Amino acid sequence: MKKAIIYSLLAATTLTGCTKKILDKRDLTGLGDETWSNESTATLYLNRCYAVIMPGFPANNGTALLPYALHDVSDESNTTRTTGMLLGNLADNAVTDFGNSPTANTSTYANIRRCNILIQEIDKGTLSEDIRTRLKAEAYFLRAWNYFNMVKLYGGVPYVTTAQEWDENVINVPRNKTSECIDSLVRDLNMAAAGCAKTTIASQTTGNRGRITRGAAMAMKGRVLLTWASAQFNPTNIQARWEEAYKANKAAYDSLILDGHALFGTFANVLTDESSGNKEVIMVRSYNGTDGWSNSYENSARPRSEGAGGQYQPTWDLVKAFPMKNGKAIDEAGSGYDATYYWKDRDPRFAATVAYNGVVWGLSAQPTRKQWTYIGTPNPEATVTTTGFYSRKGINLNTLAVNAALGTTDWVEIRLAEVMLNLAECANATNRQAEAYDMLKKIRQRAGITAGSDNLYGLKASMTTDEMFKAIMNERRIELAFENKRYDDLRRTKMWSTVLNGTKRQRLEIAVKAPYTATILNNFIAGSTTVRVRDTINVDGPSYTQFFTATVKDLDAQPINYLDKYYFYGIPNTHLTRSPLIKNTNGWTGGTFDPLQ
Repeated sequence: MKKAIIYSLLAATTLTGCTKKILDKRDLTGLGDETWSNESTATLYLNRCYAVIMPGFPANNGTALLPYALHDVSDESNTTRTTGMLLGNLADNAVTDFGNSPTANTSTYANIRRCNILIQEIDKGTLSEDIRTRLKAEAYFLRAWNYFNMVKLYGGVPYVTTAQEWDENVINVPRNKTSECIDSLVRDLNMAAAGCAKTTIASQTTGNRGRITRGAAMAMKGRVLLTWASAQFNPTNIQARWEEAYKANKAAYDSLILDGHALFGTFANVLTDESSGNKEVIMVRSYNGTDGWSNSYENSARPRSEGAGGQYQPTWDLVKAFPMKNGKAIDEAGSGYDATYYWKDRDPRFAATVAYNGVVWGLSAQPTRKQWTYIGTPNPEATVTTTGFYSRKGINLNTLAVNAALGTTDWVEIRLAEVMLNLAECANATNRQAEAYDMLKKIRQRAGITAGSDNLYGLKASMTTDEMFKAIMNERRIELAFENKRYDDLRRTKMWSTVLNGTKRQRLEIAVKAPYTATILNNFIAGSTTVRVRDTINVDGPSYTQFFTATVKDLDAQPINYLDKYYFYGIPNTHLTRSPLIKNTNGWTGGTFDPLQ
């Protein structure tokens, strides 16, 4: 087995005797000394909370985990979950992160209730104070994670901190103001950080990988306050919020560095290297490929030639966002960009993120394997990629195609580069541009961008606040591509409406150039039964234009029309009906709740 996964302890086959009976109870408020006086059973209970709450790959989140996969819709890929959201036709009940059943894993309040039970009950047992403090701290974090995922979607929600009576009608408590929810999130995360003071990267041994640490709690607090300071929640740009967010992210960064975290040496492996040498990872959900704890991301993202789904295809828009190796934007003077050989001399993160026509991509431990994305590519490709590209992010070259559905790669929710980008954004908003430059330069240096004579790694000197903001957002876009961050960034900054509305996402269509055909390219060369004509093409040389043409086309039939009301979604009718004290959000049917308060 690759590693000892903390969640694997929860498999029903491992629970026997009284422990299984404890965790099978329908109403857990009655748990007493049999659970809370024994570290093993208390930990098992907490592990169950981890299992149903910790985020995972979007490919796994269709119905099993929160947030739902709906929230990976953006301009970075060809996601199919776009009709309502991108065209302004989103139904009242489309965003159901509240969940529809108080007993289901997809019910946020059922998961919150699990955390509340531990927090309020564990002190009734006889465990030592140190153990109780640590277990409660992790529960505080998991509760905050649940609440933040609702607050960023709906604004204020009922912030319940005690285990409610078990009731099929679930929560019937008025929504707290958004500001009250933020205050409560900060308190929970402060409790988590304090209680996990001894839980740092040094304690992440094989059996504990995935446990919440002090650094994770502090980084999460920084993310929460950055969101609270951003345009979605802060349309009048209250500077006090930015200052608070800066202090939180600065404290998180300093603490993480003190604890031993650092940028991983190779960007291409930052999500797949799970050795102790990878100090960048802060918050992670572990998978082991067995016992039901496997991810299906690679089975979704790998190309169809690998028998996979070929999803998460990068758009032409994302491809253009990557700078050159000298750090300059592709449309910037002196960048050296070649529109035909668009992949040449790019920021090394491009090659680690995007698979393009003819690139060597050694999937399934085949080091010389090439990926083809031209129209008419015959079997085994079957159906060509819609955008002209595949995502290489987080895909392990050594995983065989037959094992892709039982993925062992962990989901990294927070890593140091994100904390640095959070800090850079807050520093820029509080007139600390030198610090913002410092964070961006370190990230670009790790990426492999050349420093240049001015040692700015391609960044423009003396940027204004607005210019720096745009630079930071683009850096987030490429550094964190396919890490499920772009959707949140577009919402919290309101770039859906200020940047993307009225535009169409684009794709690159690669066609075989006459007199050649797709069939000819698929034929074996004379005297061989293994080498095809296309395998002899040097895509970096003149033969590329001899065989292929490329045309930029629209990916979307209609322009993006993201409505302002989508920045705070409506509460699902199932909850409004069952819980009359909960009021709907302004802009939605019958809505009277103001999420900006």
